[in-house]
Amino acid sequence: MIWTKALEMGIPKIDEQHKELFRQVDILLDRSQINRVESTLEFLKKYVVKHFSDEEYLQKASRYPKSEAHKKLHVDFIKIFQGLYEQYHNSPNKLTVVLNVNSTVLNWLKDHIMVHDKEFSTFYLSRKPA
Repeated sequence: MIWTKALEMGIPKIDEQHKELFRQVDILLDRSQINRVESTLEFLKKYVVKHFSDEEYLQKASRYPKSEAHKKLHVDFIKIFQGLYEQYHNSPNKLTVVLNVNSTVLNWLKDHIMVHDKEFSTFYLSRKPA
């Protein structure tokens, strides 16, 4: 997945974290990096929690009215990712699980950023002093 300007929210810290998430998922997609799958999954498992926490902090601080619903999306994704993570560790066919992780994570990230995070960024940037 290629990062594009359309994915930017205009909140530098969050944009950098999103870019890092995309870089890490690209590692999973790159067959030449197959020896890094396990460490990349470990990284993603920890990084999404940190990223979500940072995003939720900004939402609370700005009194974003949809912060609880947004947080639920994060909680739901963490459950999905943990399920995929466990599948990877329990499956004899690692490649199939990695492909499923890639598809699931990329689709979720694209949708989440383009819809939910963009909605938050519009609210956040409108409240931020110039």
